[in-house]
Amino acid sequence: MLSPSRQFRSQQCRQLTAYERAGFTLIEIVIALAVLGTMAAGVYLGFNSINTYAVSSRLYSEALTAAQNQIDLTLSKEPFDKNAAYVSGTFDPCLDKIPVELMTTAELDLLSSTTCPKHGPVTFPTTAPTATPATSSSYYPYYPYYRTGSGQPIQKQAFIYQDPVTGSILVTGTLSSTVTDTGLSMTFINTTNLNTRKANISVTYNFRKITDSLGATQRGSYTVSLDTLRTADQ
Repeated sequence: MLSPSRQFRSQQCRQLTAYERAGFTLIEIVIALAVLGTMAAGVYLGFNSINTYAVSSRLYSEALTAAQNQIDLTLSKEPFDKNAAYVSGTFDPCLDKIPVELMTTAELDLLSSTTCPKHGPVTFPTTAPTATPATSSSYYPYYPYYRTGSGQPIQKQAFIYQDPVTGSILVTGTLSSTVTDTGLSMTFINTTNLNTRKANISVTYNFRKITDSLGATQRGSYTVSLDTLRTADQ
């Protein structure tokens, strides 16, 4: 028979077993969750940065390819006979001796205002066309170029980047081709005009553009620019 002191001993004084001491306290759980949250946020920011870099590199490659393709077209388009195109020192767009890729802005203005036997004045759209014009249109041979106004170079849509899931257009590139006559000449016996033109091809696109409260773009606008020289065929 147990003594009275042992029969009525408080159960709160017994020692906890190793199994009962294996749990976590609330503070330990909170600290663990805070560490996991910090690690998860770091991983998310890292993957987001990697994805942004990958997309920006892809867009740069597309812009560079579009500019290089236009350079190749500028160097290969025929015919380019400046002497035959200028009759009595004045450019005649009806002779079709200078391709549109090598026309200066002044020549483009004459193309848009001169009535030719084969076609009337060429009316360039002011924005990128959404459909191919009719073959009877005077603009048809110059599709898909457009001009924002008189005295402006030709432009065209360079590329379109669509979301692969939703199909929505996220980024568009605009190619602009500015051609100038360098006026280069060579003096040997007589001074000879080399009929050399410089073409500046630039592709501009916006990626993660940020606009302030005044409507000004702070960052996110990118431009890839290439230059080339082309001498007339004769």
